[in-house]
Amino acid sequence: MASQQNINRPVKADNLIVFTFFLHLLLLTGASAVPEGRFLFWLPINLTVEAFIIFRLLLLWRRYSKHEPRRYNSLQLYWILTGLSIFAMMPFVRATYGSVAFWPFLIGTVFLFLWSHLWKEPIASVFVNPRKAKQLVKWPKALAIIVIIGLVIMTVLRFTPAHPNLGLSIFIYMIGGFMVFCATPFSLDEDRIEKLKVD
Repeated sequence: MASQQNINRPVKADNLIVFTFFLHLLLLTGASAVPEGRFLFWLPINLTVEAFIIFRLLLLWRRYSKHEPRRYNSLQLYWILTGLSIFAMMPFVRATYGSVAFWPFLIGTVFLFLWSHLWKEPIASVFVNPRKAKQLVKWPKALAIIVIIGLVIMTVLRFTPAHPNLGLSIFIYMIGGFMVFCATPFSLDEDRIEKLKVD
């Protein structure tokens, strides 16, 4: 009886769907507004992306939240981080819109997402396999390098005729690219994670 009550007890992470929506809403509004111009063109595009994410989270909630809460929490975190990545990378993609660089950067961004998913198991193994603990220290170092490069780019672009927010857009794009690689391991199921611990 107690076991059945535990299964049917609402999972705290259910409330994160609302949190996810408002967090993403804040970010997608910024992604639609920066750089300035064509806000009403980009807002529906970003809202469509967010609608897909929320729809996906609701399906996961119905499937996993009561019976496999750990799996549900993991997948929810995956979609939270994926949404953050998309909306972080959008301003720089927007900045190239209308130029010859737009399609190469858009294709490159899609490829980056695909690449991160292809590498999700090796990435996850770094975090869960004790034998690969030495590789784990590379992640904070990589983030520090990204931050330093981003700050340098922002500083240099301040002294050029480029758009004032271009440097910030590039910096956030780089953070978003790093974040998507952090997100993909959370899409793995528990059985696969257990195998990666001993591989």
